[in-house]
Amino acid sequence: MRRHALTLSALVLGTVLGGCGILGASAPARFYTLAPVTAPQTDTGPAGAEPGAAIVLAPVTIPGYLDRIQIVTRRGREEIEVGEFDVWSDPLKDGATRVLGENLAALLGENRVSVLPRRGSQPVKYTVAVDVARFEGVGGGDVALDARWRIVGENGKELTARRSTFSETTGAPGYGPLVAAMSRALGSLSRDIATAVSDLPR
Repeated sequence: MRRHALTLSALVLGTVLGGCGILGASAPARFYTLAPVTAPQTDTGPAGAEPGAAIVLAPVTIPGYLDRIQIVTRRGREEIEVGEFDVWSDPLKDGATRVLGENLAALLGENRVSVLPRRGSQPVKYTVAVDVARFEGVGGGDVALDARWRIVGENGKELTARRSTFSETTGAPGYGPLVAAMSRALGSLSRDIATAVSDLPR
C-alpha cells in the first residue's frame, strides 16, 4: 500500500513539474526587432533648418498595454493577445524611438538628428515629440499606427502639432510579417515628420 502511494505521488509530482516546464524543455523564445526603412540621405538637410542645427527626437511614449516585452496583437475591439514566446529584443518604446531616429537621420541628414539624451554641442533647432496611441495588429491582417506628434522650436514654441494614422497589411500570418508591417508604418510616420520639418520656415 505504501509503495503504491509513493508511486502515485511520484506520478502526480512529475505531471506538475512537467506542466510547469521544470522537467523537459519549454518552447524557446523568438526575438524580434523593428527595422528602419531605406531612405536616401540628403546632403543639404531640410529647407527649414539652418546648416549644422540639430534636430532632436524625444523618447516615444506608448500606451501601458503595449509597454511589455511580449508582442501584443489585437483579437477584437476590447481584446488583445500577448505572445508567450514571441518577444521584443528591446522594449517597444525604445525600438520605436531608435527606428524613428534612424529614419529621420536618413531623411534629413544623419549629422543633424539625435535622440534624447543627446550628445554634442550643436544648437538645437527643432525638438520632435511623438505620442503613440495605438500600435499593434492582427496576425495575418493589418497593423494600425495612430500617433500624435509635434515639433517645438528652439524658443520652446510649438511649431507643428499633428495626428498621423497608418494601416499596413502584414500579407501573411506569423509575427515576422507583423513586425515588418510595423516597421513600414514607422517609416510612413517618419516621412510625415520629415516633410513637416522641411516645410518649416527659416
